[in-house]
Amino acid sequence: MKTIGNLELFNLESIEPLILQPFRETLKAGGYQAFPSAALDFPDGEIDFLKLLVKDPDTTFPGRISGDSLKDIGILSEDWCLIQKGIEARPNDLVAAIIQDEFFIKRYKPRYKEDNSLKELKLQSANVEYSDFDINDETEFFLWGVVTWTFRNWRKL
Repeated sequence: MKTIGNLELFNLESIEPLILQPFRETLKAGGYQAFPSAALDFPDGEIDFLKLLVKDPDTTFPGRISGDSLKDIGILSEDWCLIQKGIEARPNDLVAAIIQDEFFIKRYKPRYKEDNSLKELKLQSANVEYSDFDINDETEFFLWGVVTWTFRNWRKL
């Protein structure tokens, strides 16, 4: 484990398959329906959960988030994330960035000129109690990776 600023980073210890049996029924989070769907969204057989989550083990790092600057989009302190390096950030992606020598997870908000060159870059919080970062030429800034997944442990076992 390595702690950099507000983020704890871990190395993937294994890339062995993690095979799980999928739940065979769709899981509804709202509304009522009398009968289950006949068209299940899961493939037959098993799901390699690690393969679903990690596309490139050499460039993917698990991290634990601290702080509540992203609480309004459902990401809380102690949530886990997977960060992939080497992929291009798109507008609204969550990114891991080093700003002024501290690690942050923020929403990537670029604005472009008519010729598609970068006009300005904002790294946005999702909590009104926190300021956004306006990145300019004077900002010590490094885009470290793109957050591809976040996880929360709902029940400690």
